[in-house]
Amino acid sequence: MSARRRDVLLLVVDSLRAASLGGHGPGRPTTPFLDRLGEQALWFRRAYASECWTLPSHLSMFTGRLPSEHGAHFQTMAYRNPSPTIAERLAAVGYRTALVTRNFVFDGAIPGVTRGFQIRERPIASSSRADLAAMFLALAKPRVRRHIQRTGFFHPRHAAGRDFVRAFARTLMPADDLALARVLDLITAQRRAGQRVFICCNLYDVHAPYAPQPHSLLRPWRSPAAVWENLSVPFHLAALGQHAYLREGAQVRPRTGVVLRGRYHRAIELMDRKLAAFFAAAGRLLDDTVVILTSDHGEAFGEHGLYLHDASVYDTHLHVPLWIRHPDRGAASIDDIVSTRDLFGVLLASAGERRWSDTLLDAGHRAAHPFAVAEHFHYPRLAGMAERYRQNLLAVITADDKLVVRGEGPLRFDRSRDRDEQHPQPISFDECTARIGRAAGSAAATDAVLADVRAWCGRFASRSIALQPAA
Repeated sequence: MSARRRDVLLLVVDSLRAASLGGHGPGRPTTPFLDRLGEQALWFRRAYASECWTLPSHLSMFTGRLPSEHGAHFQTMAYRNPSPTIAERLAAVGYRTALVTRNFVFDGAIPGVTRGFQIRERPIASSSRADLAAMFLALAKPRVRRHIQRTGFFHPRHAAGRDFVRAFARTLMPADDLALARVLDLITAQRRAGQRVFICCNLYDVHAPYAPQPHSLLRPWRSPAAVWENLSVPFHLAALGQHAYLREGAQVRPRTGVVLRGRYHRAIELMDRKLAAFFAAAGRLLDDTVVILTSDHGEAFGEHGLYLHDASVYDTHLHVPLWIRHPDRGAASIDDIVSTRDLFGVLLASAGERRWSDTLLDAGHRAAHPFAVAEHFHYPRLAGMAERYRQNLLAVITADDKLVVRGEGPLRFDRSRDRDEQHPQPISFDECTARIGRAAGSAAATDAVLADVRAWCGRFASRSIALQPAA
């Protein structure tokens, strides 16, 4: 077991994709703080989420399980698995557990998602920050309520709540500075009380509609371009709502992706400043804390014909940033494939409930587990959805390949030559099995992954498929 328990802070920047970080040039976000963080922490350059949207990805981090195992995804909209969450595990050994976010996924409407969190806080912008965008949503209640009822990202309890539309309008307003300030308050209070603390903070300002100013969803009305963007953004977002872009024959104007990507990159720059201010304000308060900074999923702006975060096991949605700052570990850049669901083990080890050698912080552990496995459970209630999206997906990510299991048969993406995943190669199940075996390097690792894949195919594939053992 670990020799010492430590405070643990899990910061999840919702919707932050790795593809928009680490580069410079026209149209790219500038992120000086995150660039420096790679020199101060363990930087996992090839980390992958377990699903392409918030609910299943977080529950994978909270349980260490794939969505097919924990069961919280589009087709259930609940966590009813008896396996304890990380919050329940840490609360049981004396930690004070807290969840800080305004993300509606964690507002209590979706059953089981917040199990184990003793403190739940929703830092929401004050009415003095309200602007025309929030007031527009509140005034357009019938239209917005229809959207909430028809899109799969909300639970039926949200649609039934009489005051949810107004609350939802306020949650869209940027307020992550308030969330981060509250995190510091909680750590300070628990430290004074001599209480170990686990805090999960989902930061929401990088999420759609991608706030381009610190306290507003609108750009300053100072130029014709800004006026045009402010007036057009509601229509761009409406064109993507309710999974509309997944319908057969749906067409989205290229301009929509250009406008939203520009706002997204601006929101990333603002988030970088907020994180820099947070760590500066914390000072030495975090010296004894294991700090994890990651994302739950990425975002698309027309890549592969997709937008927002849905219907995907592409790197656009799965490849996410991951930094871990541990008081006893030096900085390092790590290129091994890892999964964010394995953060469950890191959180347990931080509380002395698992050996560090059994976590992704250990090079030997990473060598024995050279895969990331991801899934997508499709939204089942969209009329007119294109057939290619009406199926569940499984992806096995290795250093050289991404192997995607789908109803029509497996696909391979050559990750060394096709980084943008533009050239899928249909392969046989035998070849898929063989490639998994070569990547694993050991019979035990191969058998474990193939067992998971075969079980998934038998239970969750949208069509009848079976992965055969290698000859």
